[in-house]
Amino acid sequence: MPAKGEIEISIKFKGIPLVKSDSRGGTRLEVYSDGYVVLADVKTRTYKRFVGKTMEYDYWEGIIHGKLKYIQGHQLILDHAGIQCYERKAKSGAASD
Repeated sequence: MPAKGEIEISIKFKGIPLVKSDSRGGTRLEVYSDGYVVLADVKTRTYKRFVGKTMEYDYWEGIIHGKLKYIQGHQLILDHAGIQCYERKAKSGAASD
């Protein structure tokens, strides 16, 4: 019997994703990455925490991660998705005027 697996995807991004409220009280996120549209449903509370974290950092990077549910054209639909925000160090060596 062949081994079975699941594909998990992590997408790094900068900027707040496009969002829509869904009928079940969740939030649908939309991020563009390398010619694909990544769609993921997360809890509204999780999304609000993410936005709050972005306000705390001067430089930050976001990550959406989840199991690949299916691919539809140029859309990747994720299942059991999560979203996180990490502080990113400012690039040194930038000229200041």
